[in-house]
Order: sequence, then structure tokens, then C-alpha cells
Amino acid sequence: MFTIMPSSLEVILQCLSPAFTQPSFQVQVSVFLGWIMCLGKRTEYRVFETIETGAPISHAERHRFDRFYNFFSRSAWTVYDVAYLLAVQIVLWLNPTGALYLVVDDTLLHKRGKQVYGLGWFRDAVASTRKRVATASGNHWVVLGLAITIPGTDKILCLVINARLHVPAEGSKSEPALAREMLEEAQTWFPGRQLVLIGDGGYSANPLLAEWNPEVTYVGLLRSDAALFDPKPPHQPKSKRGPKPKKGPRLPTPKQAVTRAESTRSKSGPWVWQTVEASAYGVTRTFQVVSFLAVWPKVLGLLPILVVLVRDPEGKFEDAYLFTTDVDADLSWVISTYARRWSIEVAFKASKQVMEIQSPQHRCQQSIEKLAPWVWLMQSAIGLWYLTAGKDLPEAQTARDAMGPWDTEWSLCHMLRVLRRAILHQTITAKSTRKADLEELIRQLENYLNLAA
Repeated sequence: MFTIMPSSLEVILQCLSPAFTQPSFQVQVSVFLGWIMCLGKRTEYRVFETIETGAPISHAERHRFDRFYNFFSRSAWTVYDVAYLLAVQIVLWLNPTGALYLVVDDTLLHKRGKQVYGLGWFRDAVASTRKRVATASGNHWVVLGLAITIPGTDKILCLVINARLHVPAEGSKSEPALAREMLEEAQTWFPGRQLVLIGDGGYSANPLLAEWNPEVTYVGLLRSDAALFDPKPPHQPKSKRGPKPKKGPRLPTPKQAVTRAESTRSKSGPWVWQTVEASAYGVTRTFQVVSFLAVWPKVLGLLPILVVLVRDPEGKFEDAYLFTTDVDADLSWVISTYARRWSIEVAFKASKQVMEIQSPQHRCQQSIEKLAPWVWLMQSAIGLWYLTAGKDLPEAQTARDAMGPWDTEWSLCHMLRVLRRAILHQTITAKSTRKADLEELIRQLENYLNLAA
């Protein structure tokens, strides 16, 4: 039913066409529009019903949805090609100059069934608390996003540009190893650009950071008991036999360093709180900071790092033990950069609650490995469309006028609402020229609304 879209959105989708054959690209556009316009639970069958609202379809007979199912299970397109083409568009339109801030994190998509590929029991971050770790059955994904500053604002939006499935099998690659693969791919996509990778404590690990490329800056979370050493080795007389030391004496762990800073009354020295202002989570805040240079041999070898221990004087946030491979970085920049990591959590929430990425009931390996990354990438395409053209449409102004004080223009829910209105407007305007077309359109709209029941 829905075959017409805003020209600005069509331009973005056409840029993805080299990743598909011509028939597969037509199916890609249809499935994308069906996913946007679907009013019920977004199972694959319900989405495909939205695409072709015709006569009722018998579940006992072969139906015309086969080509849509085959798009994920049998088509030759790859996630890598679509991710590359979309990432290039995002950078060209929204971040053509300056550093590219990449955020890596993992999330669990709930699934059940003995035959579902890649299924396992993993920690459920949403259901877990400080005292209790909850686990759930599902597919575990490592996701790489581009955290950009929305033009004209100070708000951060994360657009997913790649994803890898973490299979719970012996000998399979760990989450940090999968993150390393996606980072190396991003380096080939944007040669010569300054990359900043942001990760939490789970990714501050050797599989990701071993033999680290100095052209890439990493900002992450440090273990509270990390074994840190002074980067300057002590002087060794020539008369002393044996190899020369490569690192200095052991330094306090981050937790011990904070304890020393609490007990130090002097205003000078290495373990003294400094006052730093930094923008975090959309607000400029004042933090207390202890910083020093160190090496973390177990993870980064002898590469020097800047350790930044952060405390919120108001007590709204827990102490954070941060570090970066840029030893000359400004302390406020380290705090603000790590705060960008929260944007990928917002993207995960939107994909589950708005795009309903967990609703499809597929199980084969090809569908599992393609459908979830495809949904995340199409979510990024919607964000790219809205930031470049959608926010200027009359439908966007209408939606803004209806927003309450708790709403935000930069939420995926708002963007999807505007896009739906724009597609309906294009469809009705384009098909209302003749009486016969208008009658057919009314019939299709009635069937479309019935799908929401």
C-alpha cells in the first residue's frame, strides 16, 4: 500500500541501493515503509500485512509474503555493506569535520525457543540491580554507534552504524574482540579522521585495547582495583646486572587513590582533589577530580594513560574511575566525552520500545544475524532524515505544537510520528486525483486501520 515517501527520505534510501540487487532493494524499501507504518506488534507477518493490505490471507496456503521473509533469510545483501553506506551518509551530513565519537556497548534482545540461533542466557542490564544480577534468554549484541551533537543544540544523539552477534559458544569471539573488529572497519571507512572510542568497564579489556593504535583515542571506565604502575622506570646503575625495568613502582588502585585524596589535607601533591567544570548529560556540572599518569600492563601494556577519578560533590552520581589514552587531554573533556556513552543506552531503549526490535519471531542464522542490525540501521536512517530534512516539514511543526513539557523533539518516537504523517500525506495526495483511485485508497486505508485492532 505505502509506496510513496518524502523525496528527502528517498534520497537517503537510494544511497543504500549499491548494497542490494535491484529486486532486493525494492523489497528493502517496502519492508522499511511497512515497519514504519505498522500499527500493531511488529512481528514479521504483521509488518508484511501492512505492506500489502488486501484480501485476508490464509495461513494454511502459500502466500505472497515469501519474498519479504527471504529478504532476511536468503538474500545476498550483507550488514557490512549497508552499515558502510549509511555510516558514510551520516558523517557527510552531520559530522563532516572534527573528531568522530564512537560508542560501543552491548544489549540483550529477549528470545526464546530451542531452535533460535545464537540463543543463550546473559545478564539483563535492565532487570539487574546493584545487589542482584538478573539473567534472561536471548541474543546478545555488540553495537557500535556514532554519538553526534545535534546541529544547533548541545544535545547528543547516537546513531547505530554497526552491530555484531555474540554467540555463546566455546571458542567464539568475546564482546571486546567483536568491538575491535568493528573499530578496525570504521578506521577503513574514514581514513585520516580522528576517532574517539568510548566504552564502559566491560570494554576496557585486552582483546580490544591490546597493541592500541595511537591514532585512535580511547575513553573508558577503569576497574576500581586496576593494577597501575608509574610510567617512569627508576634509574638503574650500569653496574647492576639484569634487564632494565620498563615501568616504575606500583601506584595505588583507583579506589585507594580516592581514599588518599579524602584523607589528604594538603592543597598540593598527587592525591589532591581539583575542581573541574564539565558538561555531562546536558548540564554543566562541577566535579572533584584526581588525575595522574600511569600504565596498565595487563590491558594496555606499557602505553601511558591519563587516569581521571571523578566525584560529584552533590552526591547525585557515584564515583567514576575514568581513563584515556590521550595523556594530554583536558580533564573536563574526558568527563564530557565519557558522558556521551549514555546516548547509546537511549538508542537501545528506543529500538526496543519504539521500533520493537524484539518482536520478530525468527530463528534461522541468516535472519538472526541480519534483522536486528537492519532495524538499528533503519532507526539511524530515520534519525538522519529527521535531522537533515524532516524537522523542517509542516508535519514536524504540527507535531511540535502538540508536544507536552515532558516531550522532546529529538526522541525517536517524535521522529517516527512525523515520518508517518509525511508518508500518509504523500500517499493520499498522490492517489487522490481520480475517483477510482480515491475509492481504492479508502478501501486500503480501512484495511490498514483494521490491522491495528
